[in-house]
Amino acid sequence: SLIVLNLVAATYNAAIDPAVRQTAAVHFKNTVKKAWDPEDDLLIAEHDILTIKQHIIQLMCTVPPQIQALLSESISLIANVDYYEKWLNLLPDLVQQMDSTDLNVVVGILKTANSIFKRFRFVQRSDELYKIIIYTLNGIQEPLLKIFKKLGQEVQTSSNDVNALKPRMEALRLICRIFYSLNYQDLPEYFEDHMGEWMTDFAAYLQYQNPLLVDADEEDEPGPIDKLQAAI
Repeated sequence: SLIVLNLVAATYNAAIDPAVRQTAAVHFKNTVKKAWDPEDDLLIAEHDILTIKQHIIQLMCTVPPQIQALLSESISLIANVDYYEKWLNLLPDLVQQMDSTDLNVVVGILKTANSIFKRFRFVQRSDELYKIIIYTLNGIQEPLLKIFKKLGQEVQTSSNDVNALKPRMEALRLICRIFYSLNYQDLPEYFEDHMGEWMTDFAAYLQYQNPLLVDADEEDEPGPIDKLQAAI
């Protein structure tokens, strides 16, 4: 698994064909899917597992978008089994990368977090579930509001730059999905205390208009504004 991951990273040879790196990422994802399946006999050595968990978030932030998506899926597969007690650095690593100045990295991190936290929806309440949710809230609730406000300010200052707007609108959409997951089972105290900040911006985005983000040739396909409003 580490040899394949080294191919994905191309740490020893930057000239590796992108198609080879993508194929390696697919193979890694499939290996993870088997290795973290309790009913499958395929095992990965414990020290390899630790190495993967220590470096995969950072790696995901440095690869092209197509490979990033595959690593994000791999992270979600591992998290479905090991989050949070068997992977204590996952949430801190995700939160740390949310401060990246690279919007592609931020969107990738938010996609991963959204995929992981979807598990909080539509499941029966239990002490174990609430334990995981409380741990998650303590790690992400404040940084999530911070980046939500920051992106909102950047949307206002970038209103004439479609290339700056699109990734920010997507990031805001993902934050709304994460908000939904974190509030699905119950209304956490932090969100209750800061409800005004969230709802004021939600209301503003439900009225937001910008012709730069509307494609007249795609009347049947939702645009960035439609997707954000649907999430809200």
